[in-house]
Amino acid sequence: MKLELKNQKTSGNKKKKQKINNQRKREDPKKIMEMGLEPPPDMPQAFKDCIQDLGGSEIKIIIQKFLQVTDLMSQQNRLSISLKQIRSTFLNEDEERLLNAKRQMAVAFVEPCLSISTVNLAKWNIGSSLSYIINGDYSKVLKNNRDSLKPNAVVQIWLFRVQPNSQLGFALIKVIDEENSQVID
Repeated sequence: MKLELKNQKTSGNKKKKQKINNQRKREDPKKIMEMGLEPPPDMPQAFKDCIQDLGGSEIKIIIQKFLQVTDLMSQQNRLSISLKQIRSTFLNEDEERLLNAKRQMAVAFVEPCLSISTVNLAKWNIGSSLSYIINGDYSKVLKNNRDSLKPNAVVQIWLFRVQPNSQLGFALIKVIDEENSQVID
């Protein structure tokens, strides 16, 4: 009986791993290109205006990715930004040192619905790779945007700096729903 239960658990774990591996295949850059998203579409004007209203400047794209199920689970309360997928470095030396010391920093966050939140930025080991993580009040972001943020939707994360202290901020922009493959302006 115990052996039977153990085999059921093992086969369940294998199915979970296979599902995760299948999801990772969707991250394939070819798929992004097939969707017409390379080069990435520019930031919509509404987000530019919102960032300018905050006093933000130095806007640049950090990552374009498919949302994973774990990015959308309020229990996980995190949005991952894989270091392997980042388009360019975006932290200054002090910020990098702080995150490497396993600390986190509060950052402004423009949500897909254009609400402004404060979330945390951290750096974690996930599996065998490093990722930046947006967490803190991220579960509130999910709640505010539950109608638009779905698994396999393509999103962009943009960075901006707010003066006078050059404080870090991010914007999360939904670009496309994989279901209907329609680019969102």
